[in-house]
Amino acid sequence: MLPGTSSAPQRATARLKAADPGAGVLARRDGQPWIIGRSTRALTVAHSAGRTAALIGSHNVGEGQLAQALSPAAADGPVGALMRWAGSYHAVLATSDETWICGDVAGMRPVFWAECADVVLVGDHSGLLAEAAGTVGIDTAYLALHLLGPVPPVALAELGTTVYQSVRAVPPGSALRVGSDGRTTVRRWWRVPDDERTLPEGAPVLRDALRRAIAVRTDGESVVGCELSGGADSTALSALTYGHVGGERLLNLTRASADPGNDDLDWARRAVVSQPGARHDIVDVGAIPAQFAGLEAPFALDAPSPSAASPRRAAFWWRHTASAGARVMLCGKGGDELMPADLSYLAHARRRDRVTARRHVKGWAALWGVPAQQVKAQAADPGPYQKWLADRLTRDRDESFGWEAGPYMPPWLTGWARTMLADTLRVAAENAEPLHERPHQHATMAAIRALARWNRLQADAAGPFGIQLVYPYADQQVIEAALATRAEARTSPFRNKPLLTAAMSGFVPAANLARRTKGGYNADTSRAARPARAMFAKLLSDDCELARSGLIEPNRLRTALRGWDRTDDRTDLLLHLTLMCEIWARTTSNRPFPTPVPFEESPC
Repeated sequence: MLPGTSSAPQRATARLKAADPGAGVLARRDGQPWIIGRSTRALTVAHSAGRTAALIGSHNVGEGQLAQALSPAAADGPVGALMRWAGSYHAVLATSDETWICGDVAGMRPVFWAECADVVLVGDHSGLLAEAAGTVGIDTAYLALHLLGPVPPVALAELGTTVYQSVRAVPPGSALRVGSDGRTTVRRWWRVPDDERTLPEGAPVLRDALRRAIAVRTDGESVVGCELSGGADSTALSALTYGHVGGERLLNLTRASADPGNDDLDWARRAVVSQPGARHDIVDVGAIPAQFAGLEAPFALDAPSPSAASPRRAAFWWRHTASAGARVMLCGKGGDELMPADLSYLAHARRRDRVTARRHVKGWAALWGVPAQQVKAQAADPGPYQKWLADRLTRDRDESFGWEAGPYMPPWLTGWARTMLADTLRVAAENAEPLHERPHQHATMAAIRALARWNRLQADAAGPFGIQLVYPYADQQVIEAALATRAEARTSPFRNKPLLTAAMSGFVPAANLARRTKGGYNADTSRAARPARAMFAKLLSDDCELARSGLIEPNRLRTALRGWDRTDDRTDLLLHLTLMCEIWARTTSNRPFPTPVPFEESPC
């Protein structure tokens, strides 16, 4: 809450509390309401030399330590000195004539702002700000971006707009400045590092960063949950958590897959064998509700999210975790985005180490069973970012490589929606800057931020069930440790995630580190989609919110829905995205959902 006139903060506070009855004034500055929220548990406030700072979120910084960091002249900007600690949090810095607010570099701690009662109101939930400002109008153009697969380009996602017309967003890694006159500016304070460390240099840095990220979340917890799929990322978190809290406090949770060819469970069991005293709770296929169960009563979230579409399944999982005594659940999501590098890394590796680059080209060719020339073509430098981006939605050929994955449009978009998206992208490309000059670094960071936008919404959904979902791979220190390591050390056709493997050597069983398979969960979706088709048809009818907004052609969508259980991976993803956008639009518009269509839940 940022002061305007003497009475404006009180009026804005009243509106905010009306929008969120559970909120209250957590901190004041100069006698005025300053920070509004629900709990002081994650809040630290310090004062020094006329400056006031606050950290809000997961951290272990005390008041004294925070006060020492209030240097008037920091090399990385006014708030950069406040963002160097382990964890994931917001930082606020106020002086006599300005206030700075920033979130994390991934987007787990977003910063939104809106004008309300003559003050600038800043928060981490756009819907709450829109409601407090009294203008809950949906931005159809921004909603349309969420229909693009696999995710919208970062240049569009971080334009500064949101799904609400009255609310603006600050890109991750940037800070919002609000002057005493109410004027706002946005300044970038963080940049993706160059990837220059060797594997021996980078592995211990990554391990230490992960350890600190885990410690911040688990210190003081009597039981710590870890979502252990059996993959490399969750296995690393489980092993490091075991080393920090011991077996008696660690609860590993694994959900069995409906796909008999998925061997994740076997690898999860092998990992836990090396953790004497740790519990391993395995939830069988038939015990958990099907995907899409409860679709008629989804979670009300701040933006479109896949988490909203399967509320019964998610609620079961979180209640099950809470009943075992855990309040914190460590999740390995984000590791798949952070650890590998886009194939364009070979273009830069060739300039740095031609021998290694040649070996990798031959290795990928052998692994995929394609000619080496095809690998070289896919790894070629994609050219200037602006040029690459400008015609991504209109070019004839479909490329799965470049600066970012995609984007591609669903075939059921209307002509108006297609034109609008292409024009928006073309305009955004004129001033777009890559997150890093090296395409593989940009691609990795763009993927991290795309996933963080969904992960933070999933964490919101878990909160009411008493579970704090945390994602250590999205922490700034972890991201920096990985991205500062050479891409050819992070990615290899000869080993799975070599950087993570090297970092976990001696902590994770050798057999797990040598694993080359990866469990898939497409069978879960296919089995769940078949009996839910009638509900999909009612939800995505001619009169659905997306059709009313002019974004989709219901007839073309209906054809795709009928074959969802036997479609290809791309169409499966696009259907998921369309479903999540319709769910969010209905929830936000307070439009009733269709009467549930009875269907037999397939265990998956």
